[in-house]
Amino acid sequence: MITKSRTFTFPHFWAVAVLWLFSAAATGDCDFDTDDADSPDFMAKILACEKNAKPPSNKDQKPSAAQTPATKLYGDGTVDPVSGMAERPIVAAGSLNHSANKSFVARQSYSLRPDAKFEQSVTIAIQRLHVEMAHYCAKGWRIEGEWSEPDANTEGDYFLHYQFRCAS
Repeated sequence: MITKSRTFTFPHFWAVAVLWLFSAAATGDCDFDTDDADSPDFMAKILACEKNAKPPSNKDQKPSAAQTPATKLYGDGTVDPVSGMAERPIVAAGSLNHSANKSFVARQSYSLRPDAKFEQSVTIAIQRLHVEMAHYCAKGWRIEGEWSEPDANTEGDYFLHYQFRCAS
């Protein structure tokens, strides 16, 4: 009588073992032993274990500086979630202030119309934004975002926005 023996190839064993180690390390609460790797539904067990793994709760953590909302320096400002009122920081004109790690959004208008004056150019808008950033962040800043939006009132005119964070 000839019996077929089941062969277990070396590369297959390592692939399963590595997969098992990574999945067990990632989930932590799924217990597998070496005999589980031979079962026909081993991969299904790993997938079910990963599906049931819960992400760590961020409920008890304070929001970091990068998670806090940026204060708008234009329009009505930023709505305070506690009071529900729109607020905008007021500082003396020409003064240099510094709000360490605070995030702001500023905007300046510019025009791409052929008849626009130099004072309406994007170059002047960038220069004005840098003056405003220095006004709020006298010790330096980092630009976190830059975008343009069209001015709904005039075709060819835009608003250049900078989101920036004051240095520590």
